[in-house]
Amino acid sequence: MAEIKREHGPDAIAGLATARCTNEELYVFQKLMRAGFGTNQLDSSARYGHMNFVLASKHAIGLGRTSNDWEDLTKAKTIIVIGSNITETNPLTAVRIKEAIQVYKAQVVTLDSAVTNMAKLASHPFLIKPGTEGMVIDGLVKAAIVYDLVDEETVGKHPRAFDELKGALEDLSFEQVSAQTGLAVEAFKEIVTMFVESPRSIILCAEGIVRRTNGYQNVLKLMDLAWITGKIGQPGCGVNTVTEEPNEQGAVDMGVAPEFLPGQARFDDAAARDRFASAWDASLPSVASGTHLVEILKRCKSGQIKALYVLGENPLATFPASMEVRAALERLELLVVQDPFLTETAKMAHFVLPACTYAEKEGTFTNLEGRVLRIRQAMDYLGESLPDWHIMTALANAMGCQWEYQSANDIQSEIMKLLPGYYNLGQPRKFVPVLDQYLSSGYATEVKARYRTTHASEEHTRPFALVMGQLLMHSGKLSAQASGLIKIAPNTGKLRMNIRDMERLGLQDGTKVRLISDRGSLQLAVQPDQSIAPGTCFFPEHFNEPPVKDLMTVSVDATTGVPSFKHMWVSVEQV
Repeated sequence: MAEIKREHGPDAIAGLATARCTNEELYVFQKLMRAGFGTNQLDSSARYGHMNFVLASKHAIGLGRTSNDWEDLTKAKTIIVIGSNITETNPLTAVRIKEAIQVYKAQVVTLDSAVTNMAKLASHPFLIKPGTEGMVIDGLVKAAIVYDLVDEETVGKHPRAFDELKGALEDLSFEQVSAQTGLAVEAFKEIVTMFVESPRSIILCAEGIVRRTNGYQNVLKLMDLAWITGKIGQPGCGVNTVTEEPNEQGAVDMGVAPEFLPGQARFDDAAARDRFASAWDASLPSVASGTHLVEILKRCKSGQIKALYVLGENPLATFPASMEVRAALERLELLVVQDPFLTETAKMAHFVLPACTYAEKEGTFTNLEGRVLRIRQAMDYLGESLPDWHIMTALANAMGCQWEYQSANDIQSEIMKLLPGYYNLGQPRKFVPVLDQYLSSGYATEVKARYRTTHASEEHTRPFALVMGQLLMHSGKLSAQASGLIKIAPNTGKLRMNIRDMERLGLQDGTKVRLISDRGSLQLAVQPDQSIAPGTCFFPEHFNEPPVKDLMTVSVDATTGVPSFKHMWVSVEQV
C-alpha cells in the first residue's frame, strides 16, 4: 500500500466495506482510508439502496435516517407499505406491523407486484404492475390535490412550492396512471383518504423503491405526499424504510461514504473537515477526489485505481456480469480482502486477512430508529482470525500512524468525543423535521423533473418482469453456505412463476425454459409460486447457480450513485 501510494499517489487506492461490521470498525475503516491511505475513494454496501433513502430524506427534512421508531409503527392507525415484501426481508419489523393490525386495529395498505405475506393480512392489499411503484406515488399525490385532501395550513406556508407541485402533475390523468399501474382510479382516493384521516399515519418503503431505478426521486415523492397531507413532523407520522444488512445506518453515520464524514457531516463542509483533521492529526483528501462504489469499480478497470482494500464486501458475487467486476479486479496491482470467509472476491485477492464474525467481537450497531445497540463477544476467535478493528489498527500503524486502540471501547471513546450524544444509552435521538429550506430553494426546478411522465410503451418490449429478491431464511450470499438454512430453504435452481402464466405457456413444474433478456439468455426449470403475480417471475438473489443475475442490466442513479439491477424485462420460452 505504501509503495503504491508513494509511486502513484493516494488516489490510486480505494476501499469498500460491508455494513455487517460494527460502528467502531466502520469508523476505523473510513479513518484508515482517509487519514492512513489519504483517499476519499471509499464506500459501503449501504450504496446498494439505503443511500437513496438517506440522501432524499436528508435533502427534504434534514434527517438522514427514518423519522419513526418501532413504537410509532406498532401504534400507527394507517400504514402504507409500498415496494416491500417485509415479512421475507425484515421479519422483526413485520411483527410490529402485525401487532399494529391485531392490537391497535391499524389499516394497512400494501402496494406491491407480489402477493406478499403482509398483503394477506392487510386491510387494503393492492396488486400493482411490476416496476410501477413510482407511478403509483404520482397517482397518490395527484389524488391528494384533486380531491382536496391536502392540509391547508401546511401547504399555506409554502404556496409557491405547492403551486409548482400542482403544475408538475397537471398533465397526469388518473386513467393514464391506472392503465400503467393496474390500480383502479377509485383506489387512489381511498388510500389517501385513509392516510389523511388517521391521526398516526406512516409510509414504509423498501427494496421496490430504494433499490430500483429512480429510487431517490420516488422517496422524495413520498415526502411530497407526507408534506401536503400535513403528516411530516406530526407525532407518530413519517416516511420510513428498512435495510437489508444490519448496520447500513451505522455505515452512513460513521462516514463510510465519500459524501459524509462521521455524524453525516458533509465531506465538503470546511468546519467539519478542520475538526476531523485536527482530531486525527492528518490532512484530509481533497473534496473533489471522492468516489462511490460504481465509479471505484470503473476506475479499477481503467487502471486509475491500483490497490483495492475490501472489508467483508463481495462485489464479484453481487453485481451482474455487465459490470465487468472480474475484469476490474484482475487489473489491480494489489487486492486485499478482509473477511471471515473465502468469498468469490477473496479468491481473487493477493492477500486475504482472516477476520472474525460478529459472535467473536465486541461493539455496537445502529438500528433504523437511531438506537445504538451493543453486541458482546460470545466465543473465542477461531484460527488466525482477529476483529476487523484490530487488523486495521495494525495496518494503520504499519503505514506510520500512531493509533493506540487496545479494544473496541477505545474506539468508542474517540467517537463519543467527536459525536457527542451518538451513544445514547439505547434511546433514539429526537429530531424535528424542517421543510423550509427544501421547499424554498430550488424546489420548483426539482419537482418538474421528478414528475415527468413516462409512457409504458417506452419502458419495455418483453412480456415478463424478472424480479430478484430476498427470502426469509437467507441473507446475502453466505447464508447459502449454512447447511441448516439450505435444508430449510434450498436453492431449487428454478424460476418461480404464476401458475396461470405457466398454464398459458404450456409449462409444468420442472419444465425447462429459456430466460431471455437484453443481456443474454440461460436455461433453467420453472416452478409454480402462488405469491407471484401474473406477468412476473422471481429468482432468489442469494443464489448464483444458475447465474440469473447476469441477465440484469445496471442503471446508476445520477444523483446518488446507487446501482439498480434487481428488476428486468424478460421473455420466457419453452426449450
